[in-house]
Amino acid sequence: MHLPVIESAGPGTRPAASGAVLVVASALALALDGPAARVAYQHGLDPAAFGFWRACAGALVLAGFLATRPRPGLLAAIRRLHRATVLRLALAALAGLGLNLALFQAFARLPVAVAVAAFGCYPLLVAVWEVACRPHRTGVIGPGRGVGLAAVAIIGLLLLTRPDPSVPVPVAGLLLALLAAVLHAAYIMLGRGGWGEAGDGAATFLIVATAAAGLGVLAAVTSPQAALAPVTNPGLATLLLLEGVLAGAVAPLLFLTGLRRIGATQTAVLSLAEPLAATLLAAVVLRQLPGPSQLAGAALLVGAGIAVQARPPGSQEVQAGERNRLGGSDR
Repeated sequence: MHLPVIESAGPGTRPAASGAVLVVASALALALDGPAARVAYQHGLDPAAFGFWRACAGALVLAGFLATRPRPGLLAAIRRLHRATVLRLALAALAGLGLNLALFQAFARLPVAVAVAAFGCYPLLVAVWEVACRPHRTGVIGPGRGVGLAAVAIIGLLLLTRPDPSVPVPVAGLLLALLAAVLHAAYIMLGRGGWGEAGDGAATFLIVATAAAGLGVLAAVTSPQAALAPVTNPGLATLLLLEGVLAGAVAPLLFLTGLRRIGATQTAVLSLAEPLAATLLAAVVLRQLPGPSQLAGAALLVGAGIAVQARPPGSQEVQAGERNRLGGSDR
């Protein structure tokens, strides 16, 4: 399977529009995570083993993607990266590893709706983080508006997922979901500036490969027998391959490319299309028709996603200038 070729966008409205589409497409692919993890756990995998196979499949697909688009001098370009970019890439890889482990552990301990609701607070963290880092930035979403839209989106998420108050919520699982939210916010903020000459493809591969290596070591140490379950279960292997291709490879590549085009707060809010897609999937596949509160939550999510794309005149030029200043690349 070939990943989509992402070309450089020109000035004007095209970068923002294409960036929004890429982020939403990434969120739709990531909607598979919760259901796929639950099925894998029922077949004997633990969170580390599930994350390992998912990341392995993703890394292989990304390696194939890079092989079909050879770039002369790529290794030299990576070696020429500024120390600050190398440090950001290393921290993003570690954040991705921790995010995967924390979230998949939360899925194992919590009802999916509760885990998604707790994890979904990351847009507010990103918006507050942007306000703290760049309080006087102009040409994009204002500080108060960004935080407000993130808060509206989270309220919509809570209504949409509608966690059952009668279901016990283990504190450890809740803390893991919140930790995953913090790590995802950090991942977004680290990746918003692009990766210079290395490009999104190579950076995504390094991030996913780091997750595969770390989760592989953990799975080998904690549950070596469970980690081999896909070898003897073709159905499980097929599920993990599909999950790895879509959520492990395509989603992070689209995410990083879209993130750099539309900014951190917009990306975080639009990423909440993931639980919206999961709810719609449950309604279609499991015939779990949404109630009035869930429909209201979906409306708030969609409204926040539309509103977050409305920017003051001239914002596109400011964003284009910032991408050039940060050395972002669409390659």
